[in-house]
Amino acid sequence: MFRFRPALPVAALLLGLTAALPAAAQIREGLYQVEGTNPDGSTYEGGFVLQPGPAAAWLASWRVGGEQINGLGLIQSGVLAVSFVVNNRPGVAVFEVEPDGKLRGSWTTGGGMGTELLTPR
Repeated sequence: MFRFRPALPVAALLLGLTAALPAAAQIREGLYQVEGTNPDGSTYEGGFVLQPGPAAAWLASWRVGGEQINGLGLIQSGVLAVSFVVNNRPGVAVFEVEPDGKLRGSWTTGGGMGTELLTPR
């Protein structure tokens, strides 16, 4: 009668391959440099701060062109989503983490789509 026996060399190989895979970059709290493009194509620069908030939420704060913009976000599956209000208009921004820790995303307040790159400082 045939008895199943785990193949130790195959298991060791699979474990080795798993260990060799690079760890996925994680979104982390801290200071970021902002480089963005408005829906009209004009560009802007500034700063961004991401910090843990209450009940698994995240607090986001932009400083762009002398204006302070605050938002509330969540992180799920390597994506940061933030709601905010600017010039009395609600907006939403969505960022994906890149392997080097930068956050690349897009945003809207209903008047077109802008883009941002957030680089950790």
